[in-house]
Amino acid sequence: MDRKDQYQVDMHIHTTASDGTWTMEKLLEFILKSNIKLFSITDHDTIENSIKMFHRVPDNINYVIGTEISCTYDMEEYHITAYDFDYRNSKLNGLIEFNQIRRKEFNRKIIEFVKEIDKITDITDYFLYKYDRNRGGWESLNYLLDKNIVGNLKEYFEIVKLSNKKIRFKSPQEVIDIIKDAGGHPFLAHPSAYKNGGKLPAEVLKEWKAYGISGIECFSPYLRNIEDGNYYVKFCNENNLMISAGSDCHGEFNNRALGIPKVGVDEIRLDFMKNI
Repeated sequence: MDRKDQYQVDMHIHTTASDGTWTMEKLLEFILKSNIKLFSITDHDTIENSIKMFHRVPDNINYVIGTEISCTYDMEEYHITAYDFDYRNSKLNGLIEFNQIRRKEFNRKIIEFVKEIDKITDITDYFLYKYDRNRGGWESLNYLLDKNIVGNLKEYFEIVKLSNKKIRFKSPQEVIDIIKDAGGHPFLAHPSAYKNGGKLPAEVLKEWKAYGISGIECFSPYLRNIEDGNYYVKFCNENNLMISAGSDCHGEFNNRALGIPKVGVDEIRLDFMKNI
């Protein structure tokens, strides 16, 4: 069967609960109009909308509760998508809160850095700053956009790079252990995103397997070609790991379209989903 004719899967989607532009209700509208029959909300370090969606999805759509949790690997930020966990688990909620605090501190440090380099003189209003969640993004980005300090996302990240500031999260091992303690399944998210579209070496993938990942998001919009996706599938098949796919869609916040890449439900492997 050709991919476009299959029921599709998208296990990596963001909403207004983190940095996407679509509410949970708007996302569900798009899901119902699409050929997607299996999906998950994986907002960054929050499960707010993921829990709510669990009670809204009609019977003919398969939904898995999810989240995307950041960790620090090789001094860089890497993402782990977690699925089918007990959202009441205290350790998992503690980890989510820890990451939210880290992100809030990082946002503040970026704004303080902008003041230090004399791009803005007064930042007192930042500490009371609120923005429309339907814009997508996050506090420091939207604040600098509103102040005309930056004009786009590229200029924002140029400032971040200049500041030399990074968020320090917990290690992959800690994050994976907590997800599993909550009965969940941790996946290495979009592996090609960390090398500007290049493939992660097998040695690195083996490290993540040793940490205890349950699977890999083999298909994502960061792939340079479909063969790279098959490279990850081959690794998963050889190492008894599950196979996932996701668009990393943030609504209108970026150019990643819902359900792209188009992947059919028979091209993935999610052992915890017995009914697909």
